[in-house]
Amino acid sequence: MKKEKRRVSISKFMALVLRHSPERFGLKLDSRGFVPLDKLLKVLQNRFSKIELVDIQKIGDASSKERFEIKGNKIRARYGHSIKVNLDLKPFQPPQFLYHGTSPKVGEKIKREGLKPMKREYIHLSKTLDEAIAVGKRKSKKPLIFKILAERAQREGTYFYDRGSVVVVKYLAPEFLEPMII
Repeated sequence: MKKEKRRVSISKFMALVLRHSPERFGLKLDSRGFVPLDKLLKVLQNRFSKIELVDIQKIGDASSKERFEIKGNKIRARYGHSIKVNLDLKPFQPPQFLYHGTSPKVGEKIKREGLKPMKREYIHLSKTLDEAIAVGKRKSKKPLIFKILAERAQREGTYFYDRGSVVVVKYLAPEFLEPMII
């Protein structure tokens, strides 16, 4: 397995474990979503040969999407959970616009009902149009992009939380969404 492909595979597996199924792998997250690095390492060693603690740290540090947070000897996923954890989120003033890339198949439902987190705790929003397009292309060759009227939504009571490369929110009503033609 080539180095980059291996790094991506390990990162995706870490996200599965830390965001969705820690108990399936014998791990118990604390209330803030952290698990000891050495315990995660043991889980990873069962799946990936020759992985060391330094590899986890490199993945955590190098992730362009800032998926992981390492504090001392613990690690957690920064966002994307389908399980309840306290991420210590603090509301922030969003930019005027944010973006959300998705499949056109769900577009009409989103236009009617707004953006919902579905099986996750929060909706993920992109800070740039290019990022939203890249996210949407994982779901469709011709993704649907929603421009989020974030500043207006915040003025009207929606809380936004900055998680580095993404912004998360609990719900966005349809009046704050503008479909874009790309």
